[in-house]
Amino acid sequence: MKGQRRRDLIKILHEGTASSQQDIVDGLRSAGHDVTQATVSRDLQDVGARKVRAGGGFVYRLPDEIPRGDADLTDRNLVRTLDEFAIAIRPAASLVIVVTAPGHASAVARAIDLAGLDEVAGTIAGDDTIFVATNSERHAASLADAWLTQQAVRA
Repeated sequence: MKGQRRRDLIKILHEGTASSQQDIVDGLRSAGHDVTQATVSRDLQDVGARKVRAGGGFVYRLPDEIPRGDADLTDRNLVRTLDEFAIAIRPAASLVIVVTAPGHASAVARAIDLAGLDEVAGTIAGDDTIFVATNSERHAASLADAWLTQQAVRA
């Protein structure tokens, strides 16, 4: 049931007209799901949806659908997130290994994913470790070095 509800939620978000959680509750109920606003709120958080400005108002969007127009903002968020939670960063072949405080790997991986870096092919997060896949050993080494340099500058 939860899987189908999530698929229907994503479909509603793709339509791009949901400007409130109540709009989403109504849409999910129309699709046959017995949901509350609290359930929708948790589901929105789980899929990473955010409320963004669109046209003259606001709508909920999935991370992949959020315009990357403010690259400076996502870069600052990544730097701030790495600074706050990353304990160690090191290259390993074509991967960058990021060790975080326990329980924070998924938040850091999310910030890396949202930054939309060309060098990053994807991330896999555990509880306190992230594998950041890159296209080459050179990319991994340069990315790890850049992140370490940013942390050193902020220290």
